[in-house]
Amino acid sequence: MGRIYVKQHPRDARLTVEELRDMVGHEGEALSKRVVHFATSLRGTRQYWFHQRSRLISMVDTLGLPTIFFTHSAADTQWPELARLICLDNPYSSACRNTALFNNPAIADWFCHQRITRYIDTFYVGVLGATDYWVRFEWQHRGSPHVHGVAWLPDAPNVKDLTSENEATVAAAKETIIQYVDRLVSTINPAIAADGSDADQAPLPKTKPQHICNKSYIEVEDYNQDLKDLIATCQRHTRCSAAYCLKTGRGGKQECRFGYPKPLQAETTITMVEGDPVLTTKRNDPLVNDHNTTQISSWHGNVDMKVCVSRRKVIDYVAKYATKSEPRSKALREVYSSTVKKGDDCNITKVAQKIMISSVAERDYSAQETCHLLLQLPMYTASRDFVPLSLDGSREVLQRLNGDQPATSPCLLDHYMERPATLQFQEMTLLQFARQYKMPKAVGTAPVHRNKQVVAIVRPYCSPDPGGPKYEQYCRQSLMQHVPFRHLDDLLGSCTTYAEAFAVFLQSGSVPPSLEDDIYRLQKLQQQSDADRDQVYHHKVFFFRQQCHNRIIFVGTPR
Repeated sequence: MGRIYVKQHPRDARLTVEELRDMVGHEGEALSKRVVHFATSLRGTRQYWFHQRSRLISMVDTLGLPTIFFTHSAADTQWPELARLICLDNPYSSACRNTALFNNPAIADWFCHQRITRYIDTFYVGVLGATDYWVRFEWQHRGSPHVHGVAWLPDAPNVKDLTSENEATVAAAKETIIQYVDRLVSTINPAIAADGSDADQAPLPKTKPQHICNKSYIEVEDYNQDLKDLIATCQRHTRCSAAYCLKTGRGGKQECRFGYPKPLQAETTITMVEGDPVLTTKRNDPLVNDHNTTQISSWHGNVDMKVCVSRRKVIDYVAKYATKSEPRSKALREVYSSTVKKGDDCNITKVAQKIMISSVAERDYSAQETCHLLLQLPMYTASRDFVPLSLDGSREVLQRLNGDQPATSPCLLDHYMERPATLQFQEMTLLQFARQYKMPKAVGTAPVHRNKQVVAIVRPYCSPDPGGPKYEQYCRQSLMQHVPFRHLDDLLGSCTTYAEAFAVFLQSGSVPPSLEDDIYRLQKLQQQSDADRDQVYHHKVFFFRQQCHNRIIFVGTPR
């Protein structure tokens, strides 16, 4: 990998040993970031999941707000179907199952992967009717896998109405969404009173004589009692520990990061907090976790399900949580410094190789995760394909050239700017073009319509911060995606900068949901600008009054 990086980055290849050792601080960190970013194909690493996070956000931009966020944990020490594969001698013995699980991590991981893959097709697609989904695999400290995912359901209510300025629209939206949530998600423990008055007497986990998860779904005779036992065993947050959920809050007090125990709630409510809707489901048990009753009954293990009502929280929470990587042991600056100081024969190839090794070895890998990687099983699965959309003019270099053939192949942007001049394509944006059509071989010819839209991954990334150094480029790229054009100058209109043209576009009333945060940032910037002007005005008035006061004192004072 180090040699490949050097070949593809000739500028870094010319760095000498002395120059490498002089690159301390930000320069060494910048080189480390380039090397680490180059290794996004190394599955399971931090850079790999950061790349997948951008894909998930692009999926949200394409399909809109997902309906639900869900989690499934594997009860691999209990499931009888897995025990019959790895523990033939005594599948009902807990000790034998644990030993067999330890000795057969490849079979255990393969089984869990097969189970969740089929479960998605059977429950989320088959029962709930999900039109799209995104799911990732993760491994706990003890090595057992679990998955995080989001799904788009066809009958989901429109949560955008919650931010309407019309009070009647907001009230109707709340009522519709609450009814939908109560049908889909539950925080009710059916084994205790509806008002939660006897929550302290909730049934204990069902682990003897047989663990509730050690019973297959087809063996269940009383489904209501099975649901009560599953909630008591798998869905109640009965123990908090520093290693799992306790964190030190304000005042040095330790608190559960999941917020347990939670207050009882008679009815499901939706409130607005800092401009974002917050959903609180009705609850009769302060320790029960969110779930769908069919979901937990059929999975026979710990699950979680939440309804998404805020796009900003989906981006800030779901995308980060669903694609989080394990904590990094060292900062990149420290990794670079320790790498170049070891030995006298360091060169750019060895430095790049050691940085990549450090990025892979920065955390522990469980036996099941290692087997997952070796078996080439997917780390995530999605219902949509992804296509790259480069907005900086970069193109693929052709390996074989014939005669005076161009050295690069046309990119998607080339096809768009030379698209047919028909009514069908004339007012089509670049994003619509990329998502809906397959690119032809020749530029200027009609593309083929896709059977299913794909998700476009926009590159390069630019910060949307209005005060950042690349905000002008960010505005240009945003206009390129959402405004029809054939030449870049078309995007400016009567404006002199792309930032001005983007501000005009944001006020046009035809802004896609993916740019709502930009409207919020623009409004905040405008409010800050108004506040700064007011502050300057008050300073001038104060200075003027002070001058007048001093002049009066001076004039009125006898000489």
